[in-house]
Formats: sequence, structure tokens, C-alpha cells
Amino acid sequence: MAHPALDLSGITVTFGGIHALTDVNLTLKPGQIHALIGPNGAGKTTLVSVLSGELKPDHGTVRLSGENINSLKPYQRARRGLLRTYQLTALFQHIPLKQNILLSLEARDRARLSIGDLFRFGVSKRYASEVAEILENFKLTDKADVVPSSLSHGDRRRLELAMAIIANPSVLLLDEPLAGLSTADAVALVEMIQHQLRGKTPVLLVEHDMDAVFSLADEITVMVNGNVLLTGSPEEVRNSEEVQAAYLSDEDDF
Repeated sequence: MAHPALDLSGITVTFGGIHALTDVNLTLKPGQIHALIGPNGAGKTTLVSVLSGELKPDHGTVRLSGENINSLKPYQRARRGLLRTYQLTALFQHIPLKQNILLSLEARDRARLSIGDLFRFGVSKRYASEVAEILENFKLTDKADVVPSSLSHGDRRRLELAMAIIANPSVLLLDEPLAGLSTADAVALVEMIQHQLRGKTPVLLVEHDMDAVFSLADEITVMVNGNVLLTGSPEEVRNSEEVQAAYLSDEDDF
């Protein structure tokens, strides 16, 4: 029987006697998009920091594909395939977008490299078709020669998602990917997540946009005051009176 992609059991974190997380359990299944939602102060950011290795829990265990990774540092977890989107921004802000993609592809296939390797190993020819496909899939073809520092916010988000997929993560933490996006950019990014990740890469999605959450998630965990209030299907969460009272306002149209 296959292990869960990610399994958290009994995660507890305290800050000076204040319980930020209390006995939190969450399971991310292979190929699943699992959303983590809750009001501000619910403990979502703390939990993601525990997952990424930036914060050690007082109690509890984090397992990646069955392996206890509590003692691993963030870079060690990343090497095992547990990636968080902000770790995947363009590697170099002042070289063209297509060069960033080239470097990411080469990093995927080589243990060590430098920016000079882009020019020493014929990378452009070797990855030409893959780069073209990535640019097309993420609607970045016309931005291929633009440096990331000059991209719009929406284009940078698409680049982050593209580079996440290039890295072949075993688990991807998408931490508020729609924050600050226009409605059009948000809709486009949701469609890309659906098409590029669903059923392929296990995703833990932290997001405040409830339309996106209910569109994308196979399962949802609702947190309130550092505790798990409910884990269930989108329909179960949508219809829960507890969730409605604690988080989803009566004005929200679901």
C-alpha cells in the first residue's frame, strides 16, 4: 500500500505559552489537491512553516512519502521534493525568462551547475523544444526575452508555477498563489493548476479565494485558532454549519 504523499500527525507549536497549533493532523494523498483554509490567525502560515522545515514543532511528526522528515532542514526537504512556491521564483532576476527556464531544466538533470553552464554545454539546443512547450503552456512565449524583474505580477506567478513543475516535486506547497492577481490572471492560473498539476503532483494549497479553493480542491482542511475544525470534501465543507459559523460568511456565494 502506497504511503501518503504527506502526512502530519499531532503537530503542536507553542510560542511563549500560546498554542499556535494544537494536535493538527493532515494527510495529502498522491495526486491530490488538498486545500488548507481558515481565517487570519488560524495557524495556516505556522503549519506551512513546519512543513517546509523553517519551524520545528514542539510535538508531532511530518512524514514525506512515509519518511519522518522532522530533523531535515528546508534545503534537505527541497532535495527530497518538498517544495514551496516562494523557493521557486526565477533563479536570476536579470537574465531573460527563457534563460531562467533553461537553467531550471539543466538543474533538474544535473547535480551541480552555474549560469556559465548555459553556454558551455549546448543547453539551448538540447532543451529547445521543451522550453518552447513550457513557454506556450504558460502563456509566456511573448515574454521569452523579458527579464523576470520586468514581468507583471501575473506573469511571475505563471513562471513560478512553470519552474515548480520543471523541478518534478514530490509535494508542492502553493502558498496563496492568487494573492494580488487580477481576476483574469487568477482565472488563468487556476486553469493552469488544474491542467498541469491535478492527478500528477500532490499539492497543498493555502488560499483565501474560496471560488478557487472549491474549484481546485479534492479535499479541504479548515483551521480555526490553531485547531482543525473539519477535513472533508468540498461539499462537506460547503454544507458544514460549523464552518459557516466559524469562517464562511453568510454573504459568500458557494
